[in-house]
Amino acid sequence: MTKSSTASPKKGLIQTIYQEIKTLLLGFSQVFLLQSTLSGALILVGLFCNSWQLALLALLGCLVSRSAASLWRDTEQEIADGLYGFNGTLVGIALGVYWEISWLSILLLVVGAALSTWLARACRRHAQLPGLTAPFIIAVWALLLVSMLAPERMGLLDTAAQLEEGAPLWRMLGVALGDSVGQVMFQANVLTGLFFFLAIAWESRRKALYTLLGVFIPMLAIPFVPETVWREGLLGYNAVLCAIYWAGTSERSLRYAVVSVVLSVLIELLALYAGLIPLTAPFVLSVWVVWLWSRRRQLAIAKR
Repeated sequence: MTKSSTASPKKGLIQTIYQEIKTLLLGFSQVFLLQSTLSGALILVGLFCNSWQLALLALLGCLVSRSAASLWRDTEQEIADGLYGFNGTLVGIALGVYWEISWLSILLLVVGAALSTWLARACRRHAQLPGLTAPFIIAVWALLLVSMLAPERMGLLDTAAQLEEGAPLWRMLGVALGDSVGQVMFQANVLTGLFFFLAIAWESRRKALYTLLGVFIPMLAIPFVPETVWREGLLGYNAVLCAIYWAGTSERSLRYAVVSVVLSVLIELLALYAGLIPLTAPFVLSVWVVWLWSRRRQLAIAKR
């Protein structure tokens, strides 16, 4: 056996491992509508800064989602681009936030991540609207409903927020601004939010500027909402995603971003006051509304 024949399988294995790591990191970056392996690495580091358990669950969710997608032959390039990783990543984190970590919750994670992958493929093949994080939302809502109806709630946790009392207003505002980015992945941690912002800025300074737009506009609602709502960044995380989605160079992009951000805040507040768990539904719904509006406007201009 020659040296070249023994080196070839080894080289192939290294290339396969490299590609799998790249796919996982792209899956993490796609949560923020990015496509950069370094951005994905920064996001993963940010997760570990807040909770190594949630970071591992995110990795597991991404792996399950990627593996489920490989069952279809027409998803190879989409898998490589990380498009079948981000919904599973979010499902994995959600399981660590809303359920006690146990073998049962791990099973729920596998089911939820696989379900989100099937829904994501259905959206990409058949839906007229962008799927975004809708598969993650539907999968987690389904798991929450099943758990609430099951005996002993299947390890479902009471997620009432424990907030620090007596902190200065300036500090609370700073925490809220950082958490607005961190809460995209359920992370109420300023350092984590900073890593996420760096991940966005690494790929696109324009998207980073739009992120700031999505952070600051919801702060205008502070005088009209309870402190417990904005202190944890709950006003801003959907707005951040809306702003990144519409990030562009034209005045029209800016207008769409502002409208989408405002809509997401209103939907978020309605959901919270109704006692619902909105997840990223305000982001998806507001983008869909503006997307349909933009398409209708384009058709009207084309008919002139």
